[in-house]
Amino acid sequence: MAKSVQGSDKGADKGSDKPEKADKLEKADKAVEKAEKPEKAEKAEKAGDKHVLADLMKACEALEERYGKRKIGRIPDFIEALMTQILELGATEKSSKDAMARLKAEYVDWNDMRVASVREIEDILGAKYYRCREKAEDIKHLLADLYTAFRRMEINDLLTAEGIETLRALPDTTNIRRDMVDRALVLALELKTFPCDEDQFRLLKFLGGVPKHANLQNFQKKIEEALDLDGILRLSRVLREHVHVYQLAGEDEPQAVDFGTKKESSKDKTTKRIKK
Repeated sequence: MAKSVQGSDKGADKGSDKPEKADKLEKADKAVEKAEKPEKAEKAEKAGDKHVLADLMKACEALEERYGKRKIGRIPDFIEALMTQILELGATEKSSKDAMARLKAEYVDWNDMRVASVREIEDILGAKYYRCREKAEDIKHLLADLYTAFRRMEINDLLTAEGIETLRALPDTTNIRRDMVDRALVLALELKTFPCDEDQFRLLKFLGGVPKHANLQNFQKKIEEALDLDGILRLSRVLREHVHVYQLAGEDEPQAVDFGTKKESSKDKTTKRIKK
C-alpha cells in the first residue's frame, strides 16, 4: 500500500510540473519578443531614415540640374558667410566669388564697408552684376543691422557655444532672415542645423522631398539627422534659389523645377513633380 501511495505522489508531482514548464516557456517567449521589439523598431527607423534621405536627395539633385552644383567650403568669418549668401543668390558661382574678392580688397574691414554708400558698393560690384543695386542695398542694410545689434563689427568672438544663441536671436531684432543666420552658422561653425524657412519647406513638400503632412518644426530634426553637412548646404542653397526665382516672377506658391525655363504643350501643363 505504501508503494502505491508513493507512486501516486510521483504522478501528482509530474502533473504539477506541466503548468510550471508552460509558464516558464511563456515567460521566455515574452522575454524574446520584448528583446526583439527595440531591434525591430531600430530597423524600421533606419529604413525610414534611408527613405527620407532618398527623397531629400531626389529633390536636391533635381534642383541642382537647373541651378548647378557648387563647391562647398567652410567660411570661418560669420559676416562673410552672411554676405556670401546675398551675393550668390541668382548669380553664378564665379561672379559671386569675384565680387566678394573685390569688396574685401576695397575695404579695410567690415566697419569700413558699413560706412560706405550704397552707390560705392554698387560701383565695386559692377553694373553688370545680377540685380546690382538691390545687392548693394542688401549689403548696406545687413551691415547696418549687425552694427545696431552689437555696436561693433568684430563679432567672431561670438562663434562659441555661449554666443550661438545671441547670433540666432538676430532675426528677432533685425531684418536678417533666420535661414540666412542658420546657414552662416553651418558655414562658419559646421553647426548641424538645417537652414530653411516656411516658403522653402513648402517647396520641399511640393517636390516630394518630405511627406505632405510634415511641418517644418517637427521635420527639421529628421532632415538634420538624415543629411550630412554637405547635403544640408547643397539642399538649402537650391531651395532658396528656386523660391527666389518663382517669387521674382510674381508667384506665391511653389512651382515645378522646370518653372520658367520652357513653354509646355497643353498636354504637359499639369504640374511636374519629382518621380518617386
